[in-house]
Amino acid sequence: MAEKILIASGKGGVGKSTVTSFLGKTMADSGKKVLLIDSDTGLGALDIMLSVADKKMSTWIDISDGNCKAENALITISDNLYLLPSPATYPETIDEDVFVKITKECENDFDIILIDASAGIDENLKRAAKPCDRAIFVATADEISVRCAAAAAYETEKFGIDRTDMRLIINRFVKKAAIRSRLLDVDGVIDKSGVRLLGIIPEDKKIPYSSVTSVLPAKKSSFCKAIKRIADRIDGKNIPLNLKELK
Repeated sequence: MAEKILIASGKGGVGKSTVTSFLGKTMADSGKKVLLIDSDTGLGALDIMLSVADKKMSTWIDISDGNCKAENALITISDNLYLLPSPATYPETIDEDVFVKITKECENDFDIILIDASAGIDENLKRAAKPCDRAIFVATADEISVRCAAAAAYETEKFGIDRTDMRLIINRFVKKAAIRSRLLDVDGVIDKSGVRLLGIIPEDKKIPYSSVTSVLPAKKSSFCKAIKRIADRIDGKNIPLNLKELK
C-alpha cells in the first residue's frame, strides 16, 4: 500500500512543484513506484515540468466525474514514475473527498503517492491533505515564505495530519546571504515555521530552466545531491544534515 505524502507551501513561487517533480524522479530511479498527483486546479504545472503536456488526455476531475478510471488518466513518465494531471480550468464543483477516492483506487499499485498542493491555505489544501499520511512543506529562507509555510502547517494540522508527521524543506538556500542576514538562517527558518527540518536545497540557477525542459541537471550537482538526500530520508535512511555541503 502506498504511502501518501502532501507537498505544500502556503505561498507560491518557492519551487514546490519543482521539488515534487525531482523528488518523484529520484524516488523512481531508486526503484520505488511513484505516482505524482497535481492537485492545482487551473494552474497545474507538473505536466509541463515533466515534458508530457501533449500527452494529457484526462485529468483527476474526469475520474471524479466518473468519466474514466484512474488507470486511464495516468501519464507514464518512466518505468516507475506516473503523473495524474490537473484540469486546465477550475471546475464548478469538486468533490471534497476526490483525492481520498483516487488514492484508494491507486494505492495498491504504488509505493509512494506525492500530492502537489496548490498555493494557499483554502479548500484546495484541505482536499489534497485529506488522504495523506504526512506532509512536507517547502519554503525559501525569507520571512514571507516561512510565515506562509507556518500557516499552511497550522491549517494542515486541522485537516488531520499530526505535527509529528510534518517536515520542512528549505529550498533555494544561499548560505552567504544567510550569514550576512539578508535571509533567515537555518535555525531561524525552523523556529519561525514550527516544523522539523527534512532537508536543505541550495540555490541552483540552472534549475528553473531544467524544470521546464527535458534537460536535467547533472546527478553530481549540489541540487540533485540534496534531492537524493531528502529522498533517502523520506525512505527512512539515516542521512545526517551537513551544512558544509551547502554553498
